[in-house]
Amino acid sequence: MQTTQEAPTGSPIGRSTPRVDGPLKVSGVAQYTSDFHLPGMLYAVPVEATIANGRVVKLDTAAAEKMPGVRAIFHRENLGKIFRSTQGQGLEGICDERRPPFEDDVVRYYGQYVALAVADTFEAAKAAADAVRVTYAKDKPNVDTNLKADD
Repeated sequence: MQTTQEAPTGSPIGRSTPRVDGPLKVSGVAQYTSDFHLPGMLYAVPVEATIANGRVVKLDTAAAEKMPGVRAIFHRENLGKIFRSTQGQGLEGICDERRPPFEDDVVRYYGQYVALAVADTFEAAKAAADAVRVTYAKDKPNVDTNLKADD
């Protein structure tokens, strides 16, 4: 016969837990990170690769750079050397990618950052990121579609 164990008294499982943030959220007075605007604060929105494998042939940032409120469009051609990070002891699993952003023109996965739009407002940064035109040399994605569940 199977016996059930009672949850420890400190556990929230199996009992109601008060949501101290609930009234603030439903009344609309809760503050979120995006509610804070500090003097001189800028916003950044990445330009993400729209292919899964290949390389960036050309980045056309001219239109984005001329948009109101845009401070810069960063990419590998206008940044100095960025060094690879090293894995600190006890930080295993924090970040699997040691390659710095914009290290080269190789696209390794869909959504990889290929540029970064920086502007005075989030909306301006988003519009600038959307205005960057990227030309790619596509390669066949490195995907094996014939894998079985056991593989």
